[in-house]
Amino acid sequence: MTKYTGATIEAAIQNGLKSLDTNRNNVEIKVIKTASKGFLGFFKHPAEVEMNVKTSDPAPKRAESQLKVKKEASTAVASPVQTEDRHAKNVEAVSGLIQYLQAITDQMGIEAELSYEMPNNRHVTINFDTPKEGLLIGKHGRTINALQELSNIYLNNMGISYLEVELDTANYRQRRLQILTSLAERTAREVVATGKPVYLDPMPSFERKQIHVTLQDSSEVMTYSAGREPHRSIVVAPR
Repeated sequence: MTKYTGATIEAAIQNGLKSLDTNRNNVEIKVIKTASKGFLGFFKHPAEVEMNVKTSDPAPKRAESQLKVKKEASTAVASPVQTEDRHAKNVEAVSGLIQYLQAITDQMGIEAELSYEMPNNRHVTINFDTPKEGLLIGKHGRTINALQELSNIYLNNMGISYLEVELDTANYRQRRLQILTSLAERTAREVVATGKPVYLDPMPSFERKQIHVTLQDSSEVMTYSAGREPHRSIVVAPR
């Protein structure tokens, strides 16, 4: 197949039809990638499709219901979002995100090798292999958490809103999970002993979630969030 580009998927298809001097019914179309406006000036690219003139004779006329199914299938091929190529779109977006993060860490003076694991189409972990993990993590995890928030914004701008990004280095997330679990259990004991609620320091939503999960089955304390982002925090209170 020959590849054609355009500002949108439809524009790329029209460019291909013009070049092949034919109409849509006579070609096979495969969407390679959707157009991207980029993010903060990085990674802008046009839409790209593959097109090939069909060699077989047109199919005989079928019943109306069959034609409707064929039309819907044809529309799905040209759709920018398809279930069957979601993983490919994720890989493309994550590859661009890694380049973006690499550019940021280079500017920060942090030499790092980035790799990722994507066990499903809902979550991806990007790991930084660097001798400067302390600088990357920052005080109380503020730097790596800020980069993680920026990463999720990047994917949203790429049209990937369903994929959650987690950034990690030197097993920081696992160590932080253990700290949060201990904090939740220690706070619960304090609340039971004093009978008074305890307000924890502000933390990002994914860390607040861990506090909630740790204490959700407790018969003696309950948890809820208070305040507004970015200063939203957990309250552990007696039941």
